[in-house]
Amino acid sequence: MKKLFIMTHNMAGGGCERVIARLANRWNAEGTEVTVITEYRHESVFPLDPGVRLCALSDKTSMGMKDVPAVYRALRALVKKERPDAVLALPEKVNVWTVLFLLGTGVPTIVSERNDPRRHPENKIKRILRRFVYPFAAGFVFQTADQRDYFPQSIRRRGTVLPNPLDTAALPSSFEGARERTVVTAARLEPQKNLGLLLRAFALFRKSHPEYRLTVFGEGREREALTRLMGELGLADAVSMPGAVGDVPERIRTASVFVLSSDFEGMPNALIEAMAMGLPCVSTDCPAGGPRELIENGVNGLLTPVGDAEALSRAMCRIADDADLAEKLGKNALGVREKHDVAVVAKKWREYIDGCAK
Repeated sequence: MKKLFIMTHNMAGGGCERVIARLANRWNAEGTEVTVITEYRHESVFPLDPGVRLCALSDKTSMGMKDVPAVYRALRALVKKERPDAVLALPEKVNVWTVLFLLGTGVPTIVSERNDPRRHPENKIKRILRRFVYPFAAGFVFQTADQRDYFPQSIRRRGTVLPNPLDTAALPSSFEGARERTVVTAARLEPQKNLGLLLRAFALFRKSHPEYRLTVFGEGREREALTRLMGELGLADAVSMPGAVGDVPERIRTASVFVLSSDFEGMPNALIEAMAMGLPCVSTDCPAGGPRELIENGVNGLLTPVGDAEALSRAMCRIADDADLAEKLGKNALGVREKHDVAVVAKKWREYIDGCAK
């Protein structure tokens, strides 16, 4: 693979964009000419190495349905002009248009599913179009077996399940010593993350553990609603939401427990990073199966049913009340480092893309 295009919506931040940056930087270091292409203009929140080109298809700073034809005709023209070995498209919101507009160019398109395919893309028309367009893609990268198994056999047999890359060198080491009496999470303040569930579970947990505090790192549309709920639950003085910050790993490494409360996920990077730092972790066992592929319940973390505040509270109590369990979960969670190391994962992605390109 000498030249690769990676097509996405923007690089403004998020789990998918972080994966793109890590893979692009790694492949660039290995000698591949990588271009990250975005639908519209926006600087990359995640650092891209000098050899990785960032190219916007539009000078606009947002994207609407009316812009799709012009933007993706520009992508087609660029592909025909520069002839990359392959185009990797992710996430779901760009996949359908990328495959459709690159038909007939002779350049293979590989798409990657990054969330629950039953719900994403959020646009129902795109989900319908996906049925007719995806068969023309050269390959499919899934994060989980659940994602893969949603699709028909004709797509499953041409796809592969590959993990997210983890930059272990950028993470702080596992914390040794007495942990702070804090519960933490890192998530966009959006409905998918169901942070209201976490607040309700924390309110139950705090009845028996009043010395604990909750910190929620992230920003989004739900901030006002979550702030109101904090007040209703009497948590205004026990919960902080500092917003989106750049040093989350350093800020959470001393916490007692990391909690993911989502209704659905692909492969949650925040959970991977928390486990890689040795934090005892609790997660909802949400579709499309990412937490279940990371956590063996009771061994390297705890899983709870989606939407169950009492179960989530009980899991936090188990960790807070049992130091031996907390230590075991944290130490065993460190195993994700090897499986998700960027060098290992980027090689698997590269081998699959090379196979599709041939």
